[in-house]
Amino acid sequence: MSVQEYRPLIIRSNRAVGAMLLEKKLITTEQLETANEKLLENVEKGELRRANILHVLIFEMQVLNDDAYLEAVVEKHGLSLMDLHGCQFKKFADLHTDFAACWATWTVPFDLVEDFYMLATAFYPSPPAVKFWTEKYAGKNILWYATPVRSFQAAMERLENMKGEASRAAAAKAPTKGSTKSPIPAKKA
Repeated sequence: MSVQEYRPLIIRSNRAVGAMLLEKKLITTEQLETANEKLLENVEKGELRRANILHVLIFEMQVLNDDAYLEAVVEKHGLSLMDLHGCQFKKFADLHTDFAACWATWTVPFDLVEDFYMLATAFYPSPPAVKFWTEKYAGKNILWYATPVRSFQAAMERLENMKGEASRAAAAKAPTKGSTKSPIPAKKA
């Protein structure tokens, strides 16, 4: 899916996070207005990874501290923290995750233990983002964790690299068009 397909979710989710940042006095109204303009520019350019108010405020404008934001999220919502840098993502394929949805909501399912889906998010203050995943895993148990913005980005980059490597490995094993492989003889018992 593309940025445009997730545009309404991206806009609503970022609006909610912006409101929380103002409420906690982590940014000014002027900074939020500037960040919203840059956010919309990133959405229009189709830059899914940059179509996020936290990315704009932390990296482009450098007016928000990731740690201060995370502290405010934990304080307000009582979430446990998860640093995804050391996560192995062994069961990630079982979660059937859409990377565009992860980037649109800055949330990633990182494990499945028995019937508990574990989601790490930098966007918990966003009811639209939480609702998206709650509906996606309707009827399932979800454990939410707050994760730093940098941790989320690094995890997504790792996951995308893993997916790319798996695709290249599968393509290398597949017979090329027009080639024929002789059947592998059965092993003698």
